[in-house]
Amino acid sequence: MVSVFANAAARTTPVRAVNRGLRSVRPTTLLVACGIILIAALLNVTGIVAGRLRAEAIASARTELAQLDAVIAESTGHAFAVADTVSRAVADRLLQAGGANPRAFAAAMRAPQAAVILASGLGPASPYLAIAVLAPDGTLLDTAGWWPPSATDLAGRDLVVQMRAEPRLDRFVGAPVVDAHTGARLIPIVHRIGDGADGTLGYVVGLLPAVGLESFFQGVALGTGSTVSLQRADGIVLAQYPASSAGAAAAPVADAPASAIDIPVLDNEHWRIAATRNLSGFPLALTVTRRGDAALGDWSGQTMLLGVLAICGALGVALMVFLIARQIRIYGALASARAEKMEAEHARLVTEAELLKKERLSVLGQLTATVAHELRNPLSAIRNTLFSTKEMASGAGLKLDRPIARMERSIERCNRIIGDLLEYARTRELKRTTVNLEAWLKEILSEQTIPATMSLAEDFRARGAQVAIDPERMRRVVINLVENAAQALGEMPADAIERRITVRTLEGDDAVELAVADNGAGIPPENLARIFEPLFSTKSFGTGLGLATVKQIVGQHGGTIEVESEIGRGTCFAVRLPRQEEVKVME
Repeated sequence: MVSVFANAAARTTPVRAVNRGLRSVRPTTLLVACGIILIAALLNVTGIVAGRLRAEAIASARTELAQLDAVIAESTGHAFAVADTVSRAVADRLLQAGGANPRAFAAAMRAPQAAVILASGLGPASPYLAIAVLAPDGTLLDTAGWWPPSATDLAGRDLVVQMRAEPRLDRFVGAPVVDAHTGARLIPIVHRIGDGADGTLGYVVGLLPAVGLESFFQGVALGTGSTVSLQRADGIVLAQYPASSAGAAAAPVADAPASAIDIPVLDNEHWRIAATRNLSGFPLALTVTRRGDAALGDWSGQTMLLGVLAICGALGVALMVFLIARQIRIYGALASARAEKMEAEHARLVTEAELLKKERLSVLGQLTATVAHELRNPLSAIRNTLFSTKEMASGAGLKLDRPIARMERSIERCNRIIGDLLEYARTRELKRTTVNLEAWLKEILSEQTIPATMSLAEDFRARGAQVAIDPERMRRVVINLVENAAQALGEMPADAIERRITVRTLEGDDAVELAVADNGAGIPPENLARIFEPLFSTKSFGTGLGLATVKQIVGQHGGTIEVESEIGRGTCFAVRLPRQEEVKVME
């Protein structure tokens, strides 16, 4: 019995010791300890949540900067592309007006004709403030527009040095030129004028105002602490908003991808988030940066709120975490709902546009059918009556041949207009036949009647090319293009150069090209973008459906049609049709 009780007492001794230890601890100390543990746990949870919010803020800022950079870079690249087009056009015209060597070219550039050509590069559609032509050594030969005195000596500037150092370089964007009087910064864009034998006749330099780019940058919703800068590959800043150091050297961006958005990186030294994108076709890069404190502005307020709530106790922490989690879920749900709403709205607009287009075509088809029916019957009656009148006049000895011929031509013109409307409004199913393109073309061209003042030349380079087409509908394409070329040549003065229509074929890897070119007066730029629109015409006759029908027929064949025109040089329509094997794959 003694041993049993002794063993029981030995087993209960540690429990009693623990109880005595717990009773010896003061309630305030235990409360403080529990509070410390609770505060520690609360701080850990708060730290985790704060870190999560910070990462989301940085990721959101990176995504926003990348999207802004892509949009701004695309618009800026478009501005430089327009400038490049203007410079190339001026350079081509100066090359035609100049001599065959630098000395003769320099002499020609001092003539009044060169000033007129330079002035053609300025205007409302040109981004340039001024434009000039230089000799190969950088000597200023002639200018147009407001040319700053500080830019008269360009021989030692980087744009001339770079172009002379690299003979194969076609263009270059120089460091900004600062006008001493106005303080305006101008971005020089230089293009080489070659002699065709790896030699240089001179340069065309256009001055692009940096303030225009900076004004565009200013109009973009960048956010607080953000900066947009356009710089060269060597780090020279060309334009920047806020404009603080344009023209200064920045970090080189030569290693940036040629046509992709750089992943925004966090620069710990300056605490900035940056996104860089190269401009397509130019050795330039657009960089959008944002200060780290600005990117984390909202996050700082949220962290302070978390700290205040953490002091309130465990219950407050639990409620706080619950509210933050719910807020994040609500934000995600709202963002998802907003995205779905935008997609639904976009789908609705696309559907409405398609329905409206189909409705218009349907109305046009019904109207055309009604007009054709209502007009052809009276025209047929007029034609029969005119025939009877002609017979009666002939029997009576009356000379009415000329007025009757005019009436017959008018009736034929009305029938042709009705036919054009029906041809465009009713899309007929193709009846494809595999034909030898050149043999088929020769047959069509042999049937064409060209005025004696014009010549029709054939330049066939697609020997034996086979295409699957509807011969009758494609015949209309060729006839329309040839007739349009003849009409364009017919509008030229009588003493003009030889009027020539050229029908050319070329063979590619996956397509065959059919081109109809003329050396007429060309199409004005304001009309070039609208020539394929239905009912658009600059002539006093016709319906304006000829080229629209041509494009419709080519599209039905799975092909494309493009037009190139230059005032005073002529126009070329190029139709690309898939080869026979490509058509089989498509079908």
